[in-house]
Amino acid sequence: MPKIRNSLFEWSNKMLTSSNLTPLSTIERLREEASSRKYFRLSNQESSFVGVFSPPEKELNRQFVFLSLFLKKEGVTVPEVFYFDEGLGFMLIEDFGDKAYQFSINRSNFHHLFSSAIDEMVNINKCPQDKNLSLLSRKDLRDQMLLFEEWFLRSLLQISPTSEEIEMINSMYDEILDNLEKQPKALCHFDFETRNLMLLESGSTGVLDFQDATFGPIFLDPASLLKDLHFELKDSEVNQFLDSFLSKSIDSGLIKEIDFLKARECFDFASLQRQLRILGTLSRLHLRDKKSFRLPDLIKTLEFFIETTSKYKRFQAISSHLGNKILPILKLKIKEIL
Repeated sequence: MPKIRNSLFEWSNKMLTSSNLTPLSTIERLREEASSRKYFRLSNQESSFVGVFSPPEKELNRQFVFLSLFLKKEGVTVPEVFYFDEGLGFMLIEDFGDKAYQFSINRSNFHHLFSSAIDEMVNINKCPQDKNLSLLSRKDLRDQMLLFEEWFLRSLLQISPTSEEIEMINSMYDEILDNLEKQPKALCHFDFETRNLMLLESGSTGVLDFQDATFGPIFLDPASLLKDLHFELKDSEVNQFLDSFLSKSIDSGLIKEIDFLKARECFDFASLQRQLRILGTLSRLHLRDKKSFRLPDLIKTLEFFIETTSKYKRFQAISSHLGNKILPILKLKIKEIL
């Protein structure tokens, strides 16, 4: 890490001095992320930047740079990329400060913060198609859910589902996919959670980690925000913000008039797809990538999933199975690891 830190610092100053700007005097490591990217704050008395080391063999660096330009052009508040070296995987980008939603949101300000976030969400959803933006297929969405079986059940918990359980799980996948396939498609951030949102000095919302943005079912981003792992909303509050999202989306032409109960079902099914994916990816993060700091999030993710499936008669068997058998095993497993 010291080698990367020093090389990034030297490269950043080289870029700035070549533009006749004041060199930076300090560099400090920022928080750990689930990706392989490393973040640093570089500053002098006049200004500060965020320096990024993003391994080019692992990360979508060109896509990040493209999306920064694309989203800013479309009016989304994302950090500007000032300098980029594709070979080194170095970037010097706009500093959005330290007020991540994850650590700033509370019961006094959550209404303003979520409302502001929904405005940015809709701005992303309104973005036009582009040849550089992918479209989530049914197979993509299914493959993401299969991570639940491979990494969460079999690898982390070392549980091999019975043939009857596999049939039940596959039936659930199909019902989720049938719902998502019928939803309107829009550009989705794909991880629109409080970890990736910043409260800016202006009071507006900044959006980070947008490199995975893709066209997909429009309720994926509301599911990320309103079923957030770090700030839990009451169900009545979820409905309130979902109604706000619907109003703004209808006004923007993204969604046709829709019955709220139908919209809530679309939201719930998008949440289930996302939670299955998270259960798999966070398990893989621990087992394959040796990053265990997100393990506690598995419990809340599974609880969200159990809560939502319990609402639907067709999913109550799997909800009961996960709540009575899998959740206690997960809690014990995490206690053993941590």
